[in-house]
Amino acid sequence: MQKIYKYIIVGAGIAAVSAAAGIRETDPDGAILMVGDEAVPAYSRPMLTKTPLRSYELGRTIVYGPEWYKENKIDLVLGTKVKGIDNSSRLVTLSNGDTFFYNRLIYSAGANGFVPPIKGADLPEVVVIRRYEDILKVKRLSVNTGKAVIIGGGVIGLEAGFELARYGLDVTVLEALPMLMPRFLDEDCARMLENSIHSFPVYTGVTIEEIAGNGHVESVRLQDGREFPCDFVIMSTGVRADTALAQAAGIKCDRSGILINEKCETSAKDIFACGDCAAYGINWQLWSQALEQGRVAGINAAGGTASIQPTDSSMIINSPEISMFSCGDVGKDPNKVYTTEVDDNMQPDLFAVNKKFIRSYEKRFYCGEKLVGAIIIGNLARMQELKEQILGIAPREV
Repeated sequence: MQKIYKYIIVGAGIAAVSAAAGIRETDPDGAILMVGDEAVPAYSRPMLTKTPLRSYELGRTIVYGPEWYKENKIDLVLGTKVKGIDNSSRLVTLSNGDTFFYNRLIYSAGANGFVPPIKGADLPEVVVIRRYEDILKVKRLSVNTGKAVIIGGGVIGLEAGFELARYGLDVTVLEALPMLMPRFLDEDCARMLENSIHSFPVYTGVTIEEIAGNGHVESVRLQDGREFPCDFVIMSTGVRADTALAQAAGIKCDRSGILINEKCETSAKDIFACGDCAAYGINWQLWSQALEQGRVAGINAAGGTASIQPTDSSMIINSPEISMFSCGDVGKDPNKVYTTEVDDNMQPDLFAVNKKFIRSYEKRFYCGEKLVGAIIIGNLARMQELKEQILGIAPREV
């Protein structure tokens, strides 16, 4: 006889862990099965590029050890994929052939690194930073090599670039868009960021023709003929929600993920979704969003009542060379009229041992009289204050 679980959670990342905790807030005893395709329990993905590369250790970033799962009566299956979901018979099939019935299912399969269709992207020295194995691979590749090319100038790409440059590697960042991080910055601030980076060159508005090499990475060639010799390549070109199982099960999805409402309910009865794979408004695919959606999905799956609350959607880069913060709407809606205020203290007439800690450029965006967004380059002392004003989130909730 096949085992019946009251709750099956597809995925074992932070959204899944938060969902299990949410279930236990309402139902202390209902049987939970959590299935993850990685061989390790949930760990901090943001720390993949925010931890010094050479000292990165997976164990330091594990969210909860085995005792937490035991205490919360969670059957944890790792290193195993969910192969199929039959929502008519409420049956889940695993890649090892095991099958289980469920009363409620929470889909938190996360997202996968996106690799553009570039010739040579399958060469062995090309890395997409999404999992801990990817950082271990970067560590191996960075030893006894001299040159690296990073394709993509987002947060992960720039953080990886700063970190590799710290260890003496010759780094080049190539960005297809005409400016860095248009999701978080306006054009002026994007140019300021680009001009503030001195550890490595950044080229924007480029088209990658090929990652060239005879069996191994040798260079990255642009469509205009420019070529950048390198020993390995990091692809930092975004992620895509993992919705394949949901789509196969007939659950409504769009390009940004599985469609959910404020209760994290999907179009399928008794199936909830949360985290990087779920779309409610803008899918920022952030740690804070996964935590909140997981909590809501778990509580509601267990019969409680919860709705998704605003979460911290700000962007922060903190490197030895530059600090940057962006929060809210920074003038991106063509249907709105914005006014801006700027405080430019990038060259203050103040003595400081390290002027990095007093220099700052702050740009605030208003719609009407309401502050809707802000960008800071340099000293981030006002970051929390601005975050609270824009998002309406108290410090204890961020």
